[in-house]
Amino acid sequence: MELKTERLIIRPMIMDDIESVHAYLNDEQTMRFFVEGTYSIKKVKEVIEKNQKDNNKYSILLKDTNELIGHISFHPWGMRKTYEIGWVFNKLYYNKGYATEAAKAVLQYAFTNLKAHRVIATCQPENIASKRIMEKLNMRLEGTFPKCIFYKDDIWWDELFYAILEEEYKG
Repeated sequence: MELKTERLIIRPMIMDDIESVHAYLNDEQTMRFFVEGTYSIKKVKEVIEKNQKDNNKYSILLKDTNELIGHISFHPWGMRKTYEIGWVFNKLYYNKGYATEAAKAVLQYAFTNLKAHRVIATCQPENIASKRIMEKLNMRLEGTFPKCIFYKDDIWWDELFYAILEEEYKG
């Protein structure tokens, strides 16, 4: 999958992206909602190597500067014609609409090119930014799963489950 929007280029993550990806995956603020915490450069390399086989992470670059600002995950999930979407951005690019713009492009690809039946996304209730993005995508909250993600030291996180069906997608 390679997509272009008004401001962005979305393309498969490649090894040349390692430094830029590490810059945000190694940041505590950015990774506060991820169980695995921050990533070492070695872990980022492993992620990119794995991605070269299954191609489910896509780097997001600014069209004007070719600067990598984050990535979006998109892959089959569970049932037939069902996909999961997720995103992580360098905090320098928060609150600029980039995540919503990229996610809209991926949703369009899913429903138009792949004829998806359903796309899901999840986040913790405290992740207000991701909740807002899902709402802007017209995804609906289908449920809250209390204490379903083990974090550490007997700490369990709740998870919100959002989805949008093909017939709900408005393009």
